[in-house]
Amino acid sequence: MMARERAVAAVATVLVIALGLFSRRFPIGIALWDKSLGDILYAVMVYTIAIFVRPNAPASRLGAITFAICLAIELFKLTGVPAQAPRALRIVLGTTFAWHNVVCYAVGALLAGGVHQFARSRRVVD
Repeated sequence: MMARERAVAAVATVLVIALGLFSRRFPIGIALWDKSLGDILYAVMVYTIAIFVRPNAPASRLGAITFAICLAIELFKLTGVPAQAPRALRIVLGTTFAWHNVVCYAVGALLAGGVHQFARSRRVVD
């Protein structure tokens, strides 16, 4: 089961990244799509990576870990270090703290955890 969980997490990570990049590359003038979706999906991406690392962890724990990681990254921006980082890291980490991001990360972690828990509960046990 761990191999299946990791495979699904890997595919989900790629799809989430693609959708997040798509939403940023093709803005439509709606803040939910243009800004918030990418931040929500950032947390979902962290969640899918957490599944890959700890496939048997409870969804609630993965959600908490996801939010903690995202919050730590957001708070790290307050140091000013990410603004001085190479361009690739600035893109991945961001450079400016925003409470909006923190809220989006909480939404993303909750949504990912909820979907994951629902999927686990629907799985047929052999």
